[in-house]
Amino acid sequence: MVFDEKALVIILMSLLLIACAGTQTIPEPESPGAKLFKERCTKCHGLPGPKRHTPEQWKGFLVMMEKFMLEKGIKFLPHEKKLIQEYLYRNAR
Repeated sequence: MVFDEKALVIILMSLLLIACAGTQTIPEPESPGAKLFKERCTKCHGLPGPKRHTPEQWKGFLVMMEKFMLEKGIKFLPHEKKLIQEYLYRNAR
């Protein structure tokens, strides 16, 4: 089976995200950003710890996840994206 470069990157990033997922306690669990992060980001995979990545890495993951969500017909509202992004950046490594 032959994969094009884009498909390979998507597969590798998905595997990385799955590997980083877990059922750990997250920072600021009662904050609006944390609640939305838990709600939206566990629909398809386990909850990754915010400290697993840098803000720059999270930026790339958010872009990728937004594309996956759109492919599945799930809309990512601008205010939701902003809350999650702010939460992840604030709690990144």
